[in-house]
Amino acid sequence: MNRLLVLLLICSRVGSTTAFVGPSSGRSLIQQSPSRYVSSHRDLCTRPRGRSHTTSSKETELAALLPPGKFTAIGMGIGKFYKASPLIACFLTASTKACFADSMAQYRDSTTTKFDIKRNLAMILYSGTILGLFCSVMYNQLFPIMFAGETNPLLLAIKMALFDGFINAPLIWLPPAYIAKALIYNQPKRKALQKYVTDVKENGLLKKYWSLWLPASLTNFLFVPAHFRVAFVAGVSFFWMIMLSIVANNNEEEVVDNA
Repeated sequence: MNRLLVLLLICSRVGSTTAFVGPSSGRSLIQQSPSRYVSSHRDLCTRPRGRSHTTSSKETELAALLPPGKFTAIGMGIGKFYKASPLIACFLTASTKACFADSMAQYRDSTTTKFDIKRNLAMILYSGTILGLFCSVMYNQLFPIMFAGETNPLLLAIKMALFDGFINAPLIWLPPAYIAKALIYNQPKRKALQKYVTDVKENGLLKKYWSLWLPASLTNFLFVPAHFRVAFVAGVSFFWMIMLSIVANNNEEEVVDNA
């Protein structure tokens, strides 16, 4: 009986050992093919999760629809249009800006109960003409002649910004907004100009204008290409019009846009 137990014990040890031994080489399974388990581990570690895989697929689809080359082509096309037809491009840019900016200003104005089409049209005509056409001529044709002797880029930008802020703004850019409004509503132009003077003296119109537009104009003349200067002004003017829409809108809904 004891011999039978010893024999069974020996057989069980041999079986447990051969269970982890390869059939031919005598090595363990891990020793026989370690690369198989390592590669499987690497696959588990590097396999993308479902969410990230979905995100990458969406990015790939978006890149296929709008490849970087298309953005470059669109940008070059816009630049060519501004260079080839500066007046048309500036008028369209400024008038479109005025339409959206005045619409938002009316929406934010608590004194306005319904959308005023005449007011919006006045801002479109004023901004397209003054901001679009006049600014294009002033910045790209008259300023190069007026400041032709200045060779330092920084000093040139400072001179143009100061002239634009202290001469053009109070005399050319701002008063036509009130006159355009008076023409649309068949109001006396003298009353419109009186309203402008009141806003300058009592509501601090020019101070608010200078606080925003002097640094903006300096940046514009110093860093922005000449054919995109009006577009830059239109972009800044969008926020200026929303921020200061109440300044000239007291009881008469007079919204002053930047030129």
